[in-house]
Amino acid sequence: MREIKVQQLSDEGFRKYGVYQNLLDNESMASRTFPSGGFYADLVFLDFGRQNLPTISICHIKKSEKNIVDFLEYHQNTCEGLLPLDDDVILFTGLQMRGELSTENLEAFYVPRGTFVKMNPMVVHGMQFPVHNEEAHVVCMLPGRTFHNDVTARRIEDDLEKAVLV
Repeated sequence: MREIKVQQLSDEGFRKYGVYQNLLDNESMASRTFPSGGFYADLVFLDFGRQNLPTISICHIKKSEKNIVDFLEYHQNTCEGLLPLDDDVILFTGLQMRGELSTENLEAFYVPRGTFVKMNPMVVHGMQFPVHNEEAHVVCMLPGRTFHNDVTARRIEDDLEKAVLV
């Protein structure tokens, strides 16, 4: 099994996958927009296309003994937004290679709760992992019906192909 070291979220490290914004950091939000009495507008843009309405889903994730990556997916035509609500989480991402889904080029990031992460189209990802609590809730923003019409996914059965996040 491959080990992937979890790194701190940084603009430089995450740039090739998308952008993020800590929604609990007033100073950072004020530096990225025109503050107006505590209202920070248009911090992160998500393109869901003209025909799809944005939806909010919840990922209810549970702590496991090891953070094992055994499921991968990507969306060809849309970005995805994630917002951990009640715990910090570990998020893994990567770039797919010629349509292949593999753990070989994955990176893992520590995402503090309250930090909104936008992943670009074609970014490989999967379930997040809670850091401190036994379970956590993550808001997932996607266009409606994405899991029906714009997802390429793979369950990894072979233990040698799986990865563990450390």
